[in-house]
Amino acid sequence: MIRAIYVTFGLFLLSPFEVKADCYQWPIREKIAYDGDTLYILLSGLPETIQNVSVRVRGVDTPEIRSKCEFEKQLAFEAKSLLISRVQQAKDVLFCHPEWGKYGGRVLADVYIDGENVADLMIANSLGRPYFGGKRAGWCS
Repeated sequence: MIRAIYVTFGLFLLSPFEVKADCYQWPIREKIAYDGDTLYILLSGLPETIQNVSVRVRGVDTPEIRSKCEFEKQLAFEAKSLLISRVQQAKDVLFCHPEWGKYGGRVLADVYIDGENVADLMIANSLGRPYFGGKRAGWCS
């Protein structure tokens, strides 16, 4: 079953949703984001059980919604709000260089909203830190 999911998703990456080399305009779900670095997309045409996919934004770590630290939670909701606002106003949301993430069945991708890299957006607004793997730094002392 898992193999079938990977094969199906791999075939979907080759589908007509392709916009330019290795970038895709996937439909955003009604519930847009979990936090500042995770978007929800809907891959219609796939079996219903695997249509809903989470996409993790490559290159950034944003505060965690489920943190025990209130300051981090507050920052997490600010990051989520910024991401949702930008997506709702966007003409174009591109998911580039997608690959399976190593946790939770998420896809990892460079994400661009109207040409702006979401990782850079979060970092510029002090709502994210550069992240390319390894141990993440905490947001609270």
